[in-house]
Amino acid sequence: DSHHPSRGAQQCAPTDSRLHPEPPFTQIVRHEFVDPSLQQARLVMLWRVPGLVQLEQTYALDVLAAILSHGRTSRLVRELREEKGWVSNISVSNLTQHLQGLFYVSAQMPVENLEMVEAAIASQIEQLQSTPVQNSEIARVGTQVANRFIFANETPSERAGLYGYYQSLTGDLASALEYPSKIQALTTADLQAAAVQYLSPTAYGIVTTKPE
Repeated sequence: DSHHPSRGAQQCAPTDSRLHPEPPFTQIVRHEFVDPSLQQARLVMLWRVPGLVQLEQTYALDVLAAILSHGRTSRLVRELREEKGWVSNISVSNLTQHLQGLFYVSAQMPVENLEMVEAAIASQIEQLQSTPVQNSEIARVGTQVANRFIFANETPSERAGLYGYYQSLTGDLASALEYPSKIQALTTADLQAAAVQYLSPTAYGIVTTKPE
């Protein structure tokens, strides 16, 4: 997802200098719930990543989210929904707030597929760390991410909201104006480094909700 108010960012920047981001997960932290109203199970896997105070570090994570889940040919959608049929829905987002962000995978599936899906997602994260993304994939996805940002802010009122958002949280409009070019300038090495630094196949938070 691109950097604008619809990402769910807070309306105003924290001003307390004592506030600090939470540290990354060092192990798998699980929470499980039961919801009798559900027809299928839900899974959310998440990693703590940089926020707007480290804006330059967020661009590669936006592209990694797109590589994993934007479109039928994206990695997780292709493997888990189109080929294996293990999930009915899966999406990946890089949610950026002021001090911290969350990179998270959300999926819906039959309850018996939960363990297989979690393992497959972790495997895809490991692959992003170990194997450089192809330049052709970066070109395709980078253009998608940049265009989503541009087209989501086409009207004057949308642009005004975007500029106000960046000005209030970063004190700098250049970040908003330069977003598409920053995305399209990312390299294979940039993406692999971000995956290694901020994502882990063995340390993340996971929330599962099962039908009764």
